[in-house]
Amino acid sequence: MHFSRALAGLAFFLTSLLHAADKPAAETPETAKPKTYAEKLQEAGVKLQAGPATVELGKVAELKVPEGAHFVMPESLDRYYQLTQNSRNGKEVGVLLGKGYSLYFDYIDSGYVKDEDKDKLDADKLMKSMTENEDESNEARKQRGWDEIKLKGWATKPHYDEATHNLKWAINLASSQDKFREVFINESIRLLGRGGVMNITLVSGSGDAFKAAEIEADKLLAKNFAYVSGQKYAEFKTGDKVAAYGLSALVLGGGAVLAAKLGWLASLGVWFGKMWKAIVFGVVALGAAIKKLFNKVTGSRPDQPPPAA
Repeated sequence: MHFSRALAGLAFFLTSLLHAADKPAAETPETAKPKTYAEKLQEAGVKLQAGPATVELGKVAELKVPEGAHFVMPESLDRYYQLTQNSRNGKEVGVLLGKGYSLYFDYIDSGYVKDEDKDKLDADKLMKSMTENEDESNEARKQRGWDEIKLKGWATKPHYDEATHNLKWAINLASSQDKFREVFINESIRLLGRGGVMNITLVSGSGDAFKAAEIEADKLLAKNFAYVSGQKYAEFKTGDKVAAYGLSALVLGGGAVLAAKLGWLASLGVWFGKMWKAIVFGVVALGAAIKKLFNKVTGSRPDQPPPAA
């Protein structure tokens, strides 16, 4: 199954730096106008598309980038992930840097995911399954020099919108960076299409900051995201490839957790408070614990596509 993923998130204060240029900074002989986060990325070789603009998300969807936001172009994703000290699986199709949040897009061409189990999303059972391998997963993380991550229950239980074919949930997380004191939130969104799933991860702060980012991201996706003609969920035809899993497996696959080091971003001199985490959860095969989870859910290897129905 094309679920292996090591994706890095940026907390909302990072993306808000994109708008620092809106207010001119007073320059003196001793000080110069501070550069925005976007300018620093561009100087480091990351190509950004400023909004308003329409960009492609692979060959299956389009996104309208709003004014004030920036989009990391596909040809710069290798550089972007290198600078933020994170690995890729090749399924990423872009990153939107908005005001107060970031959206990470990757497309999994797994085939048409049937939503027949939409009324069987047992949140308690799913959370129990996701936490069963937490210790093993954290041991693998420690070996890589990464912070340990613990799941602290649902921020938003999994729910599916049958009209929009949108599956969404959010998880409370805590990091060993501050001895698991601060709880923060990452949200996963799965937009079902005819040939696969657009995986979207919302990264923001917690509390009111997350709520504001969630509302903004929901509005943006509802208005600005669209599968291209021929790739919409409703355009499924008999004979199309069908995924070997349903909605519950999508949630389980999104329960693995990955944290990123501050790395290059810290060298920019940006102060990271304890509640600002460069962390995002996504589908990642970190050792035997995660592989066993995928095998348990789908009966297939995580680095191979499921058989067509």
